[in-house]
Amino acid sequence: MSRRSVGSIALAVGLIFVMTGTAVAQSNVMQKIRYGEVLSVDATVVEVKAGGSGAQVGATVGAVAGYALVGGRDRWLGGLLGGVLGGAAGKSADRRARKRKGWQLIIRMEETGEEIGVQVPGKKQEHEVGDRVRLLSGPGGETQVKKV
Repeated sequence: MSRRSVGSIALAVGLIFVMTGTAVAQSNVMQKIRYGEVLSVDATVVEVKAGGSGAQVGATVGAVAGYALVGGRDRWLGGLLGGVLGGAAGKSADRRARKRKGWQLIIRMEETGEEIGVQVPGKKQEHEVGDRVRLLSGPGGETQVKKV
């Protein structure tokens, strides 16, 4: 393996670490707090919010690998094909990773008597029928449900 190939692979690995950095929690966001009672708990599949970095990382790694593996004047073609195939594979992996086991909760709100449905991701059932719960709802529509 040539120095150029090793350098290309090192660059790809470095880009993966940069592009898949951790998200930072936003501060100073107001959340509305409400209370209710769990009426039903049913198993479901929850689609978690997409990170979107799968296609980006896949395309970058594929392009660098394609460029490094193809020799001669056709390296640009190897990089192009590697980028397209890597992007498609990354997007597919990202889509599969978003679906997780979870729970559909039907909750009767204390202040209004209204019944609402909330999907909660998690393998373990943490809520039972009759539990009193606190709901924290943010401006983006995401809601956390905690036992009280």
